[in-house]
Amino acid sequence: MKLSEIIGKQVFDIYNANIVGTIHDACFDEKYSKILGFYFFDQEENEFYLKTSNIYALGDYITIKNLSKISSDFSLTNPLSPLGKNVIGTSGQDYGVLSDIEFDDKFVITSFVTNKTAVKVEQILQISTNMVVKTGDVKLQNFRPQGRRKEQINLDNLTVSVMQMPNEETQNLQLMPKKLTVNSDILIGKKLSKDIIGKNNELILKQNQTITAKQLIVAKQHDKLNELFYSVY
Repeated sequence: MKLSEIIGKQVFDIYNANIVGTIHDACFDEKYSKILGFYFFDQEENEFYLKTSNIYALGDYITIKNLSKISSDFSLTNPLSPLGKNVIGTSGQDYGVLSDIEFDDKFVITSFVTNKTAVKVEQILQISTNMVVKTGDVKLQNFRPQGRRKEQINLDNLTVSVMQMPNEETQNLQLMPKKLTVNSDILIGKKLSKDIIGKNNELILKQNQTITAKQLIVAKQHDKLNELFYSVY
């Protein structure tokens, strides 16, 4: 099965015969070897988490036995879907953009699919802002910075000679404001001036929607806090 076939599916509660929400993202283990669960929004845009172990069946709908199988509490530590990331080989090869993820009936990842090719799980070396595919027999620890290099760069003992700037330029520099750290909680209660699109090109927040604490968490998960700050009124 493919992740693209799951995103957008509705979650159906068998006991209450009710549709409880629509899947918008997946949660993975740290090695991206297995899908642990799915995030979904209900009709009131509240977010919930469904463990894969609590899924009763996968078909045109994702069915659960009852509402006790979902949770409103979820962790931000587990990685989300890496769809849309650039895939680059250690040899510098461009493998394209990750467009899909295939997994078996136990939700174990079998391959990563880009717009150019399919990549096996054992080929993946690292996933962060981009994905790194190993070319040949290489290990991630081979790329760690060496400890002695840190000793060479000792800022306490570093002497730097700089040219004295003219007074006028120095005064202009002093007028530059310091970088501010803004508490994201100030966004709660404000309204959005535009739609916010998530990592998988799905709509996560709607225009004119009032921001709540849960929606801040969603924005953090999708690295959209900066965009959120400039999209409220």
